[in-house]
Amino acid sequence: MRPLEVITRAQDGRALVELRGELDVATAAELRVRLRTARREHGENLVLDLRGLEFMDSDGLAVLVRCYKAVTAAGGSLTLAGPRPVVRRTLEVTGLHRRMTVVDTLAEALAPVP
Repeated sequence: MRPLEVITRAQDGRALVELRGELDVATAAELRVRLRTARREHGENLVLDLRGLEFMDSDGLAVLVRCYKAVTAAGGSLTLAGPRPVVRRTLEVTGLHRRMTVVDTLAEALAPVP
């Protein structure tokens, strides 16, 4: 098991949150707090860089859903960038890929909004 590493910074008026490792019952609460902090410090538009996320269980999905609801209620957005096949499959099986914006690359997620 690889612990979750969360790296947050502002980028182009958005909060860029990079996730590495495993997002599961043991790490979901920490991510919930870190996402709240990112929103407070950098605003309601978040990009989650999932390229380094190796695993995500239902607790991790619940954190993403809660964050998505919070940012959209506040007029913001949540974009999931570069999920690995195992994480993408989880998003597809649950249907979340149809509700949330999921893009293949971080560059696509950070492209200027027209």
